[in-house]
Amino acid sequence: MSEQAIFESDAPLPSGDGSDGVVHWHVFRSREQAEQFTSCIRLDEGQSLVGGVTNDSVGRLWWLGVRVEDVERWGNRQALNKHAASD
Repeated sequence: MSEQAIFESDAPLPSGDGSDGVVHWHVFRSREQAEQFTSCIRLDEGQSLVGGVTNDSVGRLWWLGVRVEDVERWGNRQALNKHAASD
């Protein structure tokens, strides 16, 4: 799946507890911002790019993150990280 194709699919935000394997993600209010951010992500072995589009009480949002094969091997569940859109 191409990076831009990620934003074609409806997908809920990550759980926030690592149960879905997503350990780091960013939320954006525009697709363009999300697409631009893809070039900032560097993946390591056992990691993949994930994302989607969903809605909240304010409106449409796009998210982009990193999923790991094994959260326990990746590290501390306390280190899960989310960045919200600023606008």
